[in-house]
Amino acid sequence: MSFSGGVAIVGPGAIGDVHAQALARLGVTPVAVAGPKPDELAEFAAAHGVRRTYEALDDLLADDDVDAVIIATPSHLHAAQSVAVLEAGRPVLCEIPAGLSADEASAVAAAAARAGRVAAVGHTLRYWEPHRRLQDRLESTGTLPSLVVVRQLMLRQTDMGWTGKPRDWTDSAVWHHGGHAVDAALWHLRPPTPVTVTGTAGPAWPGSGAPMDVAGAFVTDDGRLASVAISYHSREAVSDFLVIAPERTLLVDGPVLRENGEVVFDGGDVATVQFDAVTAQDRAFLDAVAGGPPPAVQAADVLPAARVLAALESGALPPHS
Repeated sequence: MSFSGGVAIVGPGAIGDVHAQALARLGVTPVAVAGPKPDELAEFAAAHGVRRTYEALDDLLADDDVDAVIIATPSHLHAAQSVAVLEAGRPVLCEIPAGLSADEASAVAAAAARAGRVAAVGHTLRYWEPHRRLQDRLESTGTLPSLVVVRQLMLRQTDMGWTGKPRDWTDSAVWHHGGHAVDAALWHLRPPTPVTVTGTAGPAWPGSGAPMDVAGAFVTDDGRLASVAISYHSREAVSDFLVIAPERTLLVDGPVLRENGEVVFDGGDVATVQFDAVTAQDRAFLDAVAGGPPPAVQAADVLPAARVLAALESGALPPHS
């Protein structure tokens, strides 16, 4: 089922640009874009053929040609803007994280339920081809992992995003990359009930004012385990997901999936796999808005990860004396 309405993007920054490119691959040109900086709006509109620009979300939502909205703004705005879109009767695709607390994420899910509208969230790893193939392998073989180990390590000591574009806001190791890591760990672990969480975020780093390291361990009721480590201080970039079961070991390392040490899928390079995942995510959102099946990740689906992240954040260590 194809979507024939108007899509708007809120946030003409780096990730907004990626969504516009993904929409172009799907044959969709955004009808409008909103953001607080006129120069940035004009540049974005010219680059992507967007005819209407708005400096305020309310003005964009007053546009009757806007049928669905992608939120690609700084993280601290996600929850309130997603709720506003839903309360205006529009479906929303919100970039990760849905909120910067479990309460904020819950508020988005509740607003979606009240409005009866799709509220997708950009947990893009669920559309990442190696992860999809790993999950398909687990489900087709009935495999339950005994241990999932996730490492998301990178250098983010300055306000520079993955596209190399400077930002005027500070990223969150806990809620952004922690959201990706924890959600994927739970997705592959497949616990039947909420997990028991131990772990902590590190102390706020003076350079950012936020924790830069996170470590956690989760235990299911039946004694299966997961561990997650996130760092914004790492000068060695690592992004791997190791899923261990008594009968098989699966590893996602960027664009590659290995099973028992043998490559079973190679997507070539991270940039290609990542853009393909964003495109698949945006396609699933538009298909759902058009009346098709629900997207893989809606606001209610990220609440288990949000509760884990809240537990890790609540144990954040105090600054060194």
